[in-house]
Amino acid sequence: MKLKNIKQWHLLVFILCAILAVASWVIAIYYWGKLPPTIPTHFGFSGMADSWGQKSIWYVFMIPTLQALMLIGFGFLYFKPQYTSMPTTMLLMSLEKKKRDYAFDLIRNMLIVTLLLLGIFFTYLTYGMNYSALHVSVGLLPQVMIAWIVTLVAWLIFYNVKVYRVTKKFLGKVK
Repeated sequence: MKLKNIKQWHLLVFILCAILAVASWVIAIYYWGKLPPTIPTHFGFSGMADSWGQKSIWYVFMIPTLQALMLIGFGFLYFKPQYTSMPTTMLLMSLEKKKRDYAFDLIRNMLIVTLLLLGIFFTYLTYGMNYSALHVSVGLLPQVMIAWIVTLVAWLIFYNVKVYRVTKKFLGKVK
């Protein structure tokens, strides 16, 4: 797949995710000089920090780094969907090109929306962790965390089932 063949909405989501990754870096850099020597490193179910550690490059820049690596990884998988670890992807390689491309397009849709959900969440975490280090009485909102987890899990289950059904349908016609 070439860059010119990317669906426009996929490209817009990639750009938005890149902006979110840059925003996470900007947030981490902005707060670096303002953070106290001890910062939150973990948040409990209530959303309040329940573990603290010494301010370090690792704790402050870990999430933006993971977010950037995730953007690169998802970009690779977008162009090479056969390397996703979905159970059906290896079976898809045996299909005729038109059917395989259709199934790979479904996988690309799943990847792009998952990337967006993760990008939003990582940016929220970066901001929330840094902000709560300065304002001890403020934590992450548990409602946001729960809503994000439910949305992500529902999305992944829905799309995995969808790709599985399409693959099963295509394989059934091969016999």
